[in-house]
Amino acid sequence: MKDMLKLAVQTYNKIAKIYSEHTYGKIVQYQATKFMSLLKGKKILDVGCGSGRDVEYFLQEGYEPIGIDLSEKMLLEARKKVKAKNVFKKMDFTDLKFKEETFDGVWAMAALYHIPRKNVTDILRGFNKVLKKKGLIYIAVEEGEGQKEVREEKYGNEPRPFTYFNEKEMHDFLYEAGFKIIGSEVNDTNETKWIEIFARKEE
Repeated sequence: MKDMLKLAVQTYNKIAKIYSEHTYGKIVQYQATKFMSLLKGKKILDVGCGSGRDVEYFLQEGYEPIGIDLSEKMLLEARKKVKAKNVFKKMDFTDLKFKEETFDGVWAMAALYHIPRKNVTDILRGFNKVLKKKGLIYIAVEEGEGQKEVREEKYGNEPRPFTYFNEKEMHDFLYEAGFKIIGSEVNDTNETKWIEIFARKEE
């Protein structure tokens, strides 16, 4: 797992500025609005927050988000764009340092696909611990099979390691980690199929 994350962080440090410019304006408004409508409180953890796009959106809507990322350069870009203080932390989402039951929601948009599938359940258990009772989680990963390095010209052909999933196995991971599925679908976006799941921490 650490090798995949290490490569991903190295790449995001290299492409942080261009990645931020490319993604910052692409708000996933439908998903974020649904997420907020299902929340029982205001405190949100954005894991793999990248450019800070979603953190800013949640702030504008009156929520209290914290964005974490392992890429120092991505966090630098996020702090340039989002002027609120103390909303970003350098932290590994596979080893969260927050107290138990800190957050009302965990937002994991395009974060879990940089880790091996064998580690997903343990990571979700970590998310479960920092969620309050009936806490909400949103997960988006790419649909597919296997694992590969992706190189895109717009990001300088730097390698990014991806793991692809199917909807059933993501459901199984969540059940094993103590969540109950409350909504799930597969959506096409720019020739990419996204598995998007809303789930709640079981009591």
